[in-house]
Amino acid sequence: MSTQHKQAMDAVLQAAAHDIVATLQERDITDRHSEEGDLVVLDVAILHAYRIFMRICEENGLDVDAGYFADLAADLAEEVAQDQDYED
Repeated sequence: MSTQHKQAMDAVLQAAAHDIVATLQERDITDRHSEEGDLVVLDVAILHAYRIFMRICEENGLDVDAGYFADLAADLAEEVAQDQDYED
């Protein structure tokens, strides 16, 4: 991974960390490692992935399609699960 990519990833992770803290506070969740806390982390991760998808589409002149994003994410999740099954 190039230095530029690493810096960009670090910035995204830092923004997500701030969003996680804010969302935990908004939802009055005090145990970050609870099931509810885990759901906050997943919600923020998905939201950040969608924001990145939107920006990439917009910067390349493509229409942003939430349904297409959801389909791609589901396909990717299925591929990763299959890869993990083969590794186990």
